[in-house]
Amino acid sequence: MAKQWWWRAGIPVLGLVVAVAVGWRLSSEVTVLVVLCAWVPLTAWCLFAPRTRAALPVAVGLLALIATVRWVLPGQPGDRTLSIAWSVLMWYTLPGGLALLVAAWRSKDGPRWLRATATVAAAVALAIGCCGGASLLLFDEPGVPSSAELFPLPAGMDAVSATGPDGANGCDRTGHSCWSYYRVTGAPDESAAALTERLWRHLRENKGWNTDSCQPVGRFGRLTSPVLCVTVMSDPAVPGIGVELSMTDLEPSPA
Repeated sequence: MAKQWWWRAGIPVLGLVVAVAVGWRLSSEVTVLVVLCAWVPLTAWCLFAPRTRAALPVAVGLLALIATVRWVLPGQPGDRTLSIAWSVLMWYTLPGGLALLVAAWRSKDGPRWLRATATVAAAVALAIGCCGGASLLLFDEPGVPSSAELFPLPAGMDAVSATGPDGANGCDRTGHSCWSYYRVTGAPDESAAALTERLWRHLRENKGWNTDSCQPVGRFGRLTSPVLCVTVMSDPAVPGIGVELSMTDLEPSPA
């Protein structure tokens, strides 16, 4: 009995460490999604799976599945935005939910309440995945770019949210173009050109950008392929530079 509960308690603890490790490098919000979509099904399996030979291998498999988030969301532009991360992570609820549902109804061992609890846990996991899939079909919108696409800034650079040329942070009426705007400042005597170069170096080295100002976001699990852009604006009359993060899934207008 003690050996059985060792892995039932130990694997969820290890899974939580892995979930936080793969999510925290993106943002705290994405970490919460990783925990809910990938770690909770693992924990439900470890707690409620019937005593079968497959119980431990399935638990190890679900633990390894959490680690794959590191490659599915590698930290490229867009990976930190919740609408994009959700479209990927919702599928992580399905393997654990399906395994738990099948095991609960195939096994004849254990009390009836345990089977009922396992069924409810499996149903919740499957509902999250299925509802997430339905939401993509009905509301496949890009979402407002996460502030984690820009922050934290290097030492010597500060930023505040501001109203940009397109208006207050948010989305247009169609929901297919969203943006956030920041006023970034540096040293008192730093020119806009120098500050812009420092900002782009930060984006390349820390946020996964290449030399393009617009980059497509991976369309895994999505009907459309949004494009994330960074636009830098300067006004000699205003200190610092304006930085707009925008996400759209609309086709570019012909030149």
